Amino acid sequence: MRHFKAGTFEKHRVPKHFQRFSPVEALHSLEEVDLEELYESGKRLILLDVDNTLLPWRSEDVPDSTFAWVAKARALGFELCILSNTRNPERLGRLSEKLAIDFIRDKFKPNPIMYLMALKKYEVKAEEAIMIGDQLMTDIWGANRAGVDAIWVKPMGTREFVGTKYLSRNVERVIGKILHNYFQTETLDQPVGPGFFKHDIVRQFIKFGMVGAVATVVDLGLNKYLIAFAPGWNGNSLQESVADMVFKVPGASELFKDSFHAAFPPIKVVTVVIATVVSFLLNRWYTFEVAHEKATAKQAAKFFIVALSAMVINTTVGTFSLNFVSGSESLQWWVASLTGMVAGVFFNFAGQRIWTFRNDEPSV
Repeated sequence: MRHFKAGTFEKHRVPKHFQRFSPVEALHSLEEVDLEELYESGKRLILLDVDNTLLPWRSEDVPDSTFAWVAKARALGFELCILSNTRNPERLGRLSEKLAIDFIRDKFKPNPIMYLMALKKYEVKAEEAIMIGDQLMTDIWGANRAGVDAIWVKPMGTREFVGTKYLSRNVERVIGKILHNYFQTETLDQPVGPGFFKHDIVRQFIKFGMVGAVATVVDLGLNKYLIAFAPGWNGNSLQESVADMVFKVPGASELFKDSFHAAFPPIKVVTVVIATVVSFLLNRWYTFEVAHEKATAKQAAKFFIVALSAMVINTTVGTFSLNFVSGSESLQWWVASLTGMVAGVFFNFAGQRIWTFRNDEPSV
């Protein structure tokens, strides 16, 4: 994780909408956590993530350094508890037994339920607990939602769940760069960094959002028209015609409960592709300001690879969310479209900035 930087954050200076992701400190490893200082500050309960915090992902070989750190924490009088999103409770049980640390496994982080359960179990207040984990989007965000301070540690290894590696980490990279501007300064006469909106990444994200808004209007407007009003063939609407083709695929009738659900994914793909073309042209000219450079086939290929990945995320998340929404088709359509869009846009921005339109010159 090349973008990781260690330091103490001044959370009160962090913009409001990013405070939910802000830890109190970022450290390169678990061993750098100052346990004596935590205890003196009134902390009594340490909540711990497992993978890439206590040991490498999917491993069951706990490093000696972790055993030593846990022993030191116990000797100082800390209570320890593991909070895990794992889908492998058997492995979690074995690790819990090996480390002699109880665990809580409930609704996935960043849901605050596990944190609140731990506070109740150990009879401590939120300000007496600290969370230590390697992910902003789960460990740190969840802790902040429960009112618990958090320490962000650099992942122990590069191997991790594909969704974490290619989605969460890219979003984390963007947010992390913003948070790094709010490290605690050593002296009061140190020069103050540029204002929040003067950072390249912030300006570009705002521009990207504006371009995304235009592309979204194209996507949602065209999608709504095709789903609700467009004529198909054989006297049917386009929705019914597409659904008829989908239901001819073996197993589709078990996957989709009606024509609306069956037609949504293929029509969504078409409208997202059209919106992506609009997005490419506007981002070249406006967001990343590279219209003066020749648009190479390599750059276009990179853009569409990232956009295609974002489209898959958009469509998958949108379609998956249909299973959790009850109500009218219109409500389901809005929820599916918006949840898919949010997931896709973060991935898309990170990928286009870091890979497609990468600028190796120092940013302001």
